[in-house]
Parts: sequence; structure tokens; C-alpha cells
Amino acid sequence: MKIALAQTNPKIGDFEGNTQKILEFIEKAKEKQADLVVFPELSICGYPPRDLLTRQEFLKAAEKAFSKIKAQIKGITAVIGLPRARKKSSHPPFENQAVVIADGEEVLNYAKNLLPPYDIFDEPRYFSPRYETACFLLKGRSIGLSVCEDIWHHRDFLAFDYDFDPLEGLAGRIEVLINISASPYYVGKIEVRKRLLSAQARRLGCYVFYCNQVGANDHLIFDGQSLVFSPEGELIGEACDFEEDLLLIDLGDPTPVGHQVSTRREESLLKALVFGVKEYFRKTGFKGALIGLSGGIDSSVTAAIATFALGAENVLGVLMPSPYTSQESNEDALALAQNLGIKTITIPITDTFMALRGELAKAFGREPKTLTQENLQARIRGNILMALANEFGCLVLNTGNKSEIAVGYCTLYGDTCGAISVLGDVLKNDVYALAREINRKGEIIPERVLIKPPSAELRPDQKDEDDLPPYRILNPIVKAFVEEGKSAEEIIAQGFPPEVVKEVLKRIRVEEYKRWQLPPTLRVSPRAFGYGWRYPIAQGFLFEG
Repeated sequence: MKIALAQTNPKIGDFEGNTQKILEFIEKAKEKQADLVVFPELSICGYPPRDLLTRQEFLKAAEKAFSKIKAQIKGITAVIGLPRARKKSSHPPFENQAVVIADGEEVLNYAKNLLPPYDIFDEPRYFSPRYETACFLLKGRSIGLSVCEDIWHHRDFLAFDYDFDPLEGLAGRIEVLINISASPYYVGKIEVRKRLLSAQARRLGCYVFYCNQVGANDHLIFDGQSLVFSPEGELIGEACDFEEDLLLIDLGDPTPVGHQVSTRREESLLKALVFGVKEYFRKTGFKGALIGLSGGIDSSVTAAIATFALGAENVLGVLMPSPYTSQESNEDALALAQNLGIKTITIPITDTFMALRGELAKAFGREPKTLTQENLQARIRGNILMALANEFGCLVLNTGNKSEIAVGYCTLYGDTCGAISVLGDVLKNDVYALAREINRKGEIIPERVLIKPPSAELRPDQKDEDDLPPYRILNPIVKAFVEEGKSAEEIIAQGFPPEVVKEVLKRIRVEEYKRWQLPPTLRVSPRAFGYGWRYPIAQGFLFEG
């Protein structure tokens, strides 16, 4: 028996486009003589549809698309994901179903049992479990169904303590387990998936076919990289990462099949961010991107990612020198633009800054504070970028990194503006790693950008470390607290200075109000600021002890 995993990239709510894509992949699977073709979780509507599920017309459109697909499936069996009303209910919760179709008829449907309520997930808001298992026969083989989180119920991988194990009732009953997924990407996630699926294949003593959605929707990136494991826990199939793919495995001759994937951490991270930007623009319908080029590492990496994603002709770099901008920074920004082949525009802010500072001085009866003057420059730049976005119909890309965002080293309505944050989930050390990856085949980002001390250049001779702990200390503290959930005591026990740890955690707490106002952030770590980080602004719990 031949099983094909159709790793598709749906657009949320584009039922016509998604239906056409599903039908095209069914034909490709038939051309390869597949007996069964499997599509990702909610492949008809795209994942995650969120509150679109509260619209009755959305559910009706999903059923209409499903009916069209079902009628055209001939000579092959398919497993497709879609949302459905539960027991004819017209209100949530609905069911997140995997449906088996054969020769134009619905053979079986299975509702996702484990509904994650943590991090970026909010599935109990929309769906309800059925608490039952499901399997069917095809060409004499017993095949079990599961949806995404269902397969994560394993003692070594549980992220949430569920009361029900959807796979337990399938042990010894099936030869193949199908899992349709929309599993978001983060750096290192593929290794975790491989260990999990290998363990589940051995536990159940069956083949595991894991079909994952590919694409990016808002802040979430889906890498695809669908997988197949043998009953012995050996990897025998792997689809491409960050692109649509069709992976075919013949159970009569399960020779390993591997398509091209990233092999290094930095390669995967860069590919994910480029893909995320490309998808954001494609699915929102915008063409051009604006980036404030400072000559620093963050804006340089962001500009390179945007150029790789959108093409040089669709990226505009904006230089906005102030009285404190060094000649070297201007030179580096222009050299970067030349290397990337992007156009630039220079709008100095000195006159505007001096005029506004003078007006404030009149109102205050004295010179504004240093911080006020620094933020004034950032906000002037933000205004210019947004004005250019209005004028040219483009989107501004935010260039802030996770280390700075964590401690509030950013100016609201200044360098926090933008339609999407490209590096907001990337720690400063990884920004440099990305720069080296970008330069791997030749210098794109000028070498001086990689070696000069980071600076916002908002006052004379300013360095980031004048206001922050050294990044070599700040980065691991932020990672330990935000991504790993460690307490102040645990972080201090790792050897970090207690006073620095407490200061960093205090800043993370008090700067929460800024993060509520940031643009959507491309998620590339296990815990990103944004939708999956739901801390209150007004609260009195002291992280720092």
C-alpha cells in the first residue's frame, strides 16, 4: 500500500483556493499511484482560524468546500481536516475533525481529543473532544486516526496533563497511525518531533505517518517537514521544510525517502524568518517593505531577510541620520543597501529634532531630560517611516530584537512601530549568528557592523551596555526566564550575578505595557512575546524575589 503525505500551505478562510490546492494534490497522489493521501489539520480552512470559527457563514463555507472535494475524490482514499458543528450545534465548541473519504463517500470522521490550552494555543475556546478512538481498514491494513496534539500524549513529551490518552486504545489494533497536524515551528522543534514520533511508533508497534501544515499565518510559522517512522522507530520518510511537498511511502517496500531540509540551526532559523516575511506579505496582499537603516546589526539583518523574502525591488531602506549618527553608520547602511541591491532614501532628522527640542524647552523652561530627547528622535523616525508607508502603500518592518524588547529597551511609537516584528523573538546573540549565516557565501552585511559595539546612537558616544547588562549576560537570563520558565533563584544558581538577575527580571515585569503594543512577532522560539505571552500589566508579583 502506498501512502502520500500532502504537505499543503492553506490560506486561512480561502476556501476556493484551499479546495483547488487539495484537489491538485489528490491528482498528484493518484499519478504516483497512491492508495491513500493525507492532508494537514484543518486543511480546508487553514490553521489557526481563531474567531472566524464563531461565524456561521465560515462553518457553512467549510462544509460547502468539503462537499465539493468529497464529490471529486475517485479511485483514491483521502484524509482531510476541517472544522464541524458538534451535534448540529450552531455555536462553539465545534469539532476539529479528520475525515476519511473514499470514492466520493465519507467513510469515517474522528474528532481531535487533546485540545491544547497553553502558549499560543486556545483550542478549548472553539473545539470539544469526543473521547473516542477511530480506525478503518484499507487494503487489508488497519489504520488509526489522530490529530496533532493527540500524538503528544507520551510521558516524556507531555506539555499539559491531559486525563485521556487518545492512542492507548489503538495499541495492538493498528498497523498504521495517521496524524494530521498544524504544528508551529521553533528552532529545534523538528528534533523534538522526531524523538516523539519514534517513541510513539515503538510504543504502538506500528508505522506513524505525520502530515504537517506548511506556511505562515500572522506570527506563526509552520515548517511542514512531514515525517514517517517504522514500527521499530526508524525514520523512513521526511518531506521538505518551508515549502509544499508530496511525500510517498510504499509499505510494501518501505525504502527511506528523504527530501531536502535544513541541516544547521542557523540555516533553519534564517529560512524560517525569510519564509515568515514572505508569507505575511503574500497573504496580506502587500508588496513593498520599508526598513529604517541605522547601520546597526538589527536593521541590517532585517533588511537582508526582507530582500531575500520579497526581492530587492520591493524593499526600501530609509536612512534618518541625527546629530549623533556616526559617519561609519551611514557608510555601513549604504554599503549594505548596495550589497543587497535595494534602493535607499535619506531623510535627516536633525532640523526636526532641534525644532521640537526647542519647543519643549520653551514649554518646560529648561532643556528636556536626556531620555526625553532620545525618545524624541526615535519617535520622529517612527513618524517618517509611517508617513512613507502611507505615501507608498508599503509596510514597515520592525527591527527590534528579543533581548531589548524583554527589558523595554525600545521607544513606544518610535522604534516599536511596524506591521510585523521580524527579530522580536530572536535574542541578540542569534541576530549576530543570522548575520554570519547571511554572509556565509560572501559579504552582504559589512564586517564592521558585526564587530562594532551596538549603539542606538541617540546621544554622544552611546553604547547599549551603558544602559543594559552585557548581552553575553542579558541573553541567557532572558532565555532562562522567558523560554525555559526558570525562577530568579534557579537563574542565580547557574552563576549569574544576583543583582543583575533581579534587575533584568524587574525590567521584564515593569515593561510589560510596551509589549502589549508591539506588532505581531514571528515566533521562532518555544516561548515568544505576543499571543502566547499573556502576563498582566498591572500586577504585584515580583519575579525577582
